[in-house]
Amino acid sequence: MIPIKLTIEGLYSYQEKQVIDFTSLIEAGLFGIFGKVGSGKSSILEAISFGLYGETERMNSRDNRAYNMMNLKSDRSVIDFEFYNFKDEKYRIYREFRRNAKRFDDVKRGEATLYKDEDGIWVPQKELNIQEVVGLSYENFKRTIIIPQGKFREFIELGGKDRTKMMQEIFGLDRFDLADKTKRIYSSTKESLNLIEGELKSFSQVTTEEIAQKKALHVQESEKSNELAKVFKQENESYQQLKGLKDDFEALTQKKVELGQLEERLPQIIEQKKELVQYEQLDKAFSTVLVEQKNTADKVTNREARLAVVTKETTELESQFKKVTDELKVAEQQYAGLEHLKAELYELNLIKEIKQAHIAKSALLERFQKGKTYVVEAEKALEGSKQTLAAKESELNAIKASRIDMTVLMAIDAWFNQQAFIHNNIQGVQQTLSVLNTDIQAVDQDIAGLKLKDINHWEQELENYRHHFEKEINDIEVELRNHRVTQQLAQYANELHDGQPCPLCGSAHHPHILQGGDVSVAIQQCELRLTDIKDKQDRLKKYERKTVGLFDKKKLLMTQWQENQQKEQDLKLQLDQHKNNFVWTIIEKANEVQFIELKKQAELVNQQIDTLENQYNTLTKEVEQHRGQVDKFTKELSVIEVEGAGLESEIQSKSTQIIRLQIDTYLSLEETLLAQQVKQREANVMLIEQRYKDLTNQYQILSPKLASVQAEMKVIQAELVELRVVVDQLQEQIKTLLSTHQLQSLEEVLAVLNKQINVADRREQIQAFEVQLEVVRSAVNALETKLKDIDFDQEKFAKQQEIITQLEQQVKEATESVAKLAGDVERLEKDYAKKQELQKQYDAIEKRATNLSTLLNMFSGAGFVNYVSAIYLKNLCDMANARFHRLTNNQLSLQLNEANEFEIIDYLNNGKARSVKTLSGGQSFQVSLSLALALAESVQSLSKSDKNFFFIDEGFGTQDSESVNIVFETLSNLHKENRIVGIISHVDELQERIPMSLSVVKDEERGSEVVMNY
Repeated sequence: MIPIKLTIEGLYSYQEKQVIDFTSLIEAGLFGIFGKVGSGKSSILEAISFGLYGETERMNSRDNRAYNMMNLKSDRSVIDFEFYNFKDEKYRIYREFRRNAKRFDDVKRGEATLYKDEDGIWVPQKELNIQEVVGLSYENFKRTIIIPQGKFREFIELGGKDRTKMMQEIFGLDRFDLADKTKRIYSSTKESLNLIEGELKSFSQVTTEEIAQKKALHVQESEKSNELAKVFKQENESYQQLKGLKDDFEALTQKKVELGQLEERLPQIIEQKKELVQYEQLDKAFSTVLVEQKNTADKVTNREARLAVVTKETTELESQFKKVTDELKVAEQQYAGLEHLKAELYELNLIKEIKQAHIAKSALLERFQKGKTYVVEAEKALEGSKQTLAAKESELNAIKASRIDMTVLMAIDAWFNQQAFIHNNIQGVQQTLSVLNTDIQAVDQDIAGLKLKDINHWEQELENYRHHFEKEINDIEVELRNHRVTQQLAQYANELHDGQPCPLCGSAHHPHILQGGDVSVAIQQCELRLTDIKDKQDRLKKYERKTVGLFDKKKLLMTQWQENQQKEQDLKLQLDQHKNNFVWTIIEKANEVQFIELKKQAELVNQQIDTLENQYNTLTKEVEQHRGQVDKFTKELSVIEVEGAGLESEIQSKSTQIIRLQIDTYLSLEETLLAQQVKQREANVMLIEQRYKDLTNQYQILSPKLASVQAEMKVIQAELVELRVVVDQLQEQIKTLLSTHQLQSLEEVLAVLNKQINVADRREQIQAFEVQLEVVRSAVNALETKLKDIDFDQEKFAKQQEIITQLEQQVKEATESVAKLAGDVERLEKDYAKKQELQKQYDAIEKRATNLSTLLNMFSGAGFVNYVSAIYLKNLCDMANARFHRLTNNQLSLQLNEANEFEIIDYLNNGKARSVKTLSGGQSFQVSLSLALALAESVQSLSKSDKNFFFIDEGFGTQDSESVNIVFETLSNLHKENRIVGIISHVDELQERIPMSLSVVKDEERGSEVVMNY
């Protein structure tokens, strides 16, 4: 994660809105946030953590966190944080709290909103999944990205289980947790193995011996079956001959019985044949005539019934028609005088309207008199308003003429604002120059305290000291080596004895043994001198680092001083140019007091103008109101005059139209009586019209209906005459047919025809009987001829049948036995093949299950994850040692013990191991920093990010000056490795050496403020 910009307001000591742009800080690679204790430095980190995760180290959710985090002088808290994630995607998180206006301690925590930059547009995200966006949980975020106060040692002191969980999350070691997956595969494999084992048990009896035994028995049973089949064939031929003879005798007996039954039925069939002939003759002669006679009789009955109905209907319609005709004649006479009644009704309505016009005219006259009075009063008010408006307009114009041009005032005001802005900038630059001069003087004093011989050639001076110390060390080391060689040779010489070989040349003869003095004192003196020179050399290194820092700081301060001095000159030149731009004459040049007085006068005039304009607008509205009233009343009077004239014209016009009625008589009536007269006449007219209309409609309906009924009655009477003639003709035809067929009456014909014989079925039955009789007779004759002089032995047939039955059963049993044995052999061979296949599968799966069981034992209890975590931790430890060795001058080293716990190797104590808890505060910071950097490198490598960033919020106060130099050098070199480090501290030495930083200053009234230091 790389921060871009943080905006905070109303959070802890930050009362006013503060915007921190991290862009230039990130480019610097190493930056700091400095300030006094309690100024609000750590609150910046807490704002980032809480903005992302909604969590803070200082308070949990039970601590009324929203109220306690909000500044007590603020009504709302805002955290607005922009950042790049590990995928280099730009995100923004926004959180806001608001205080209840009625309850001070009631602070509502608003919902957080996550935005993503898509083509320059902030698009709100549906889900607030910060862990997925950042790639870390909150716990690991504060261990690897932002390390808050009191948490720097946490990674070292974590237990094995918690550290493994952390490594598992950061490096995604879940992929190595194969226990569940292996368990599922093992269970599935074990289940398959059990299934195959169960199947194999079902084939336990299937063996090669069993198959061979079944095959031999099958051959034996096949031979036995073939012998039985031959015997059965021979005996069956004899049996079939006897059976055929028996069947012939039985058939002859059966046919004779059947022939006797058929001959008994023969007389009945002959009688049915005669009856069928008679039925066919009478049906053919009489059926058509009888049907036609019945149909004609039915028609006569229907027509007679309809004639009776029509006759009755005709009588009723003639009566109704006569009544309607008589009433219609009376109505026609009344309808003839209807026009005269309508004319009188029309005139009566005119009289009614004339009376209403007289009443309306009287009312209009009264309204006209009242309206005329209103018009006179409104015209007087209008004239008074016009005079007042004219006076106010003159007064307003006079004041406007004396008003100063506002564009001139605005231009002068802008000139003074720009002058104040330039003055403020000059003062700010001068203050900066004063601070820089103070800092430069302090640095010069520090440089003077170095007591350099020549400040302008201090590098050469230090180089000379360095070469001098190196030369002395080299000379002493050469002298020390010579003394040690002499001492060793003397030792060899003392140990030589005649007859013993020399360890150097191998000779057993020693004529001239070296006689040397004791050089141990000289060696001791050389070692003391060498120690003293190396101590001076170390002090020189510290002196050199301090010197380099001071001269670098002075160079930076001088550059800043020159830049600000040039800026001051530019601003003064800009001020002179600005003064020349003052071109106005209404006040003295650059006299701001006169301008303020002029602005006050202008404001006073503007207020007077606003007051007069409001009064003028009010008067204008009043004049318009009066004018509107005059126009309104005048228009109403004109309308009344027009309406009155219209009513008079209407009265004259309608009076000339009344010629039948006495107008004065009816006008003298009350309006209600007159209206009653009109309603009575209207009702009489409507009654006459309706009655005439109804009778006319009845006449028009009855007339054609009566004609239709009378015509239908005539048609029916004619049809009855024709039908009776046809009935007589059919009667004569039936008599002729009875005579032809020699029958006495029609009842005899009906008795035959009522049998309703199915001619086709009866004829078919008779023919079938005759054919069956002939076939049976022929069969009896043929069998008698065939069996003449032949005898049948029933006892011999029964014996042969018994033999065949026994042989047939034996053949069947033998055949079934052979088929069963063949099936058994085939089944056993298939089962044996399947058994062999299952055995192969069982062996393979059993081997796989054994291997999976071994893997399951390895993976259970997160053992494999712990193993991989230990490897990652070991690599992390090795990476950390690369810096930890340098920070401790190769005195300490970090390693993992058998329990995967961190411990320290102390090379000053013969490389013995000890607990990390024995480290001092400064050493704990060094090892924690080394691990944090190693962890950051690993996370960067994992996320494939170009840059990585983390914050440190403690620890530098525990370091001595030399350690601070080493730590600072380490952190400075991280910029070359695309590492970005932000530190929070109150250590002045660090602030002096970090060129890019933020200062947090706490003001009693305005709260904490953030200032950028360049």
